[in-house]
Amino acid sequence: MNTTQRSESINSFFDSFVDSTTTLKQFVVRYDKPLDSRREKERREDFESRHKSRILRIGSKMEHHGALVYTKTIFNLFQDELVQSNQFIKEKISKDGSCYEYKVLSSFDSRDSFLVRIDLSSKVGTCQCNLFEFKGILCRHILAIFHIKNVVEIPNHFILKRWTKEANKGNGVFENKPSFEDDHEKAAAARCLHIFKKVLSMEEDNNLSQQPISEVNRDALENQHNQSNPPLLLNIGDPHISQTKGRKKGGRESQSSRFKSGLEIALAHGTMKKRTCHSCGGYGHNKRSCKVKEKSTNTPTFGDNEVEV
Repeated sequence: MNTTQRSESINSFFDSFVDSTTTLKQFVVRYDKPLDSRREKERREDFESRHKSRILRIGSKMEHHGALVYTKTIFNLFQDELVQSNQFIKEKISKDGSCYEYKVLSSFDSRDSFLVRIDLSSKVGTCQCNLFEFKGILCRHILAIFHIKNVVEIPNHFILKRWTKEANKGNGVFENKPSFEDDHEKAAAARCLHIFKKVLSMEEDNNLSQQPISEVNRDALENQHNQSNPPLLLNIGDPHISQTKGRKKGGRESQSSRFKSGLEIALAHGTMKKRTCHSCGGYGHNKRSCKVKEKSTNTPTFGDNEVEV
């Protein structure tokens, strides 16, 4: 249930500035605006939690302690649980040293009945309602047992840091980041201190030479770098030849070889039926291109009354 609520909360957050047609470039540009607004809202809530006092409904030390440590929103939830704890009846079930087991039941709702186990020496307690495991705040049932056992402050192990006023303190997102100049000055000071300690150690060992301090530090850094980072030898071989797609070529075929047609294959193997001339009976030509017929047609014929000269 908790995971589903968080997922729906994240979805509602993104739905306010992106949709199914938003490109990646538009997402980067639009993401900063709602993120800045959320950060500003958290800063405003942190300011109100730290500098505005809470209205106490009971006036007990437990309520006052919760107002000191919790944020405004979490304190309101804790205050509701603390007020409701006054309407419960406590029945002791068992006792083992400092460990107690109580049955806590409401005076108005019979369904609101749970077992509470508590160790007074360490002030560690558990309840069957599991409100602390679910939301991170003490339930009304444990608070009812704390009231009869004179526990006037919230134990530290029941205070989660993310619900306190100091949750965002020291967080880089909400605090001012150190400038580049400050980091540069700190780094320079650290280097000077390192050189100074190096010179003092060499002077104590009577090994201080006439070299400038900068050369001494440079040699020391080079030796340290060579010892910590030995040269890495890489043997780079030829890349693997990938098998490309397409028709595989035979050993004797050239790169310009192509698929032959059925006619070419038949002519190459001599299986195609040869063309026959119906006029002379020869092969390789037809009646129209027959040369024998052409010669016989061009030869003149003589009649009975004509005589060849």
